[in-house]
Amino acid sequence: MNLELFIWVEAICTLAIFSFLFRENPVYRLFEHIFLGLTIGFVLMKTWLEVLKPKWWDRLIYCIEVGDPHFWIWIIAFILGMMWYFQLSRRWYWISRIAIGISLGVGAGMEFKNQFMLIMPQITASFKPILVRNTQGMLQFSFNNFFMVFTIVAVLSYFFFSFEFKYKGMQLLPRAGRLLLMISFGAFFGNTVMTRFAVFIDRIQFLIQQWLHIGGG
Repeated sequence: MNLELFIWVEAICTLAIFSFLFRENPVYRLFEHIFLGLTIGFVLMKTWLEVLKPKWWDRLIYCIEVGDPHFWIWIIAFILGMMWYFQLSRRWYWISRIAIGISLGVGAGMEFKNQFMLIMPQITASFKPILVRNTQGMLQFSFNNFFMVFTIVAVLSYFFFSFEFKYKGMQLLPRAGRLLLMISFGAFFGNTVMTRFAVFIDRIQFLIQQWLHIGGG
């Protein structure tokens, strides 16, 4: 009985969201607000249980209990976090800029380091040798490696604005880069659409098989 009730609730929620395909209506807005409220509540709970409590509150309490003189560091972290909420005040908005500036500065420095350590190996691995040895130890031309290197050079040339490509032969390279970019963007867009359709088909299968009990499942 509980499982059947859960299926009905899930089906009603799915149909309420799908009603937006016809037009925006009060039922859709009601369930949209319910989902947003549940999501925000879930995120707040996860933030407290997985971030604030183990990484701030428990450490602050531990430092106070053991008499650690550096417990004030966690109090400063709390003050900086609370300064973000001054964005809600027009008069005291400037206080939140201090916390925003500190967070952006620290975050940008850490992210730059992480991206550098992540991207540099990818860049060096992208320039693969055009001539590779086969199983017999002889050098042979690798079209895949050549195409990868050509794509990288062509795309980079498309974003190179320091000088103008005056010769027609040189102009072909950035044009090829633009074409390759359009192909990659099309592939990304197609993959996104395919993912959305997969989710849509999954919901339709749920409604037909588990809710209406038509077909298998």
